[in-house]
Amino acid sequence: MTISPMVGRLSRFAAVGAFGTALNLAIMAVMLGLGTHYLVAAIVATELTILSNFLMQERLVFRDMREGRTFRQRILASFGFNNIETLVRMPVLVLLVDLLLIPGLVAQAATLAVAFLIRFAFTSRVIHRVRPVASRQVLVASLQEEQQS
Repeated sequence: MTISPMVGRLSRFAAVGAFGTALNLAIMAVMLGLGTHYLVAAIVATELTILSNFLMQERLVFRDMREGRTFRQRILASFGFNNIETLVRMPVLVLLVDLLLIPGLVAQAATLAVAFLIRFAFTSRVIHRVRPVASRQVLVASLQEEQQS
């Protein structure tokens, strides 16, 4: 039985996301320990992990899907999307912490988990989309890579 390329890609994306989430929460925990407000800590932690996640996704998840856009276009699209997603997520974080009295780290982890599938869909369908001309070659290469794994 072989795993479909999309399931393999989603699994690698999840692994990168798990690492990024752990890094995000570690940065936030250190900042909270230093007395930083939870919202500032969450934003700083998010900004610092956006770049590391993008670079890991480029290398580990989407290395075979770079024909659609240049590196500059992909990184700008990633930063743009992730910053918009952060702007949407922060009011939810405030609601969870200030109104529902959920600890900041727990609330941050929850909001990151909820955003996971949205991030995967955007990243795979917009940032690393394959142009129709190249899609057949990319599909063949992806299938060959999965069979070798």
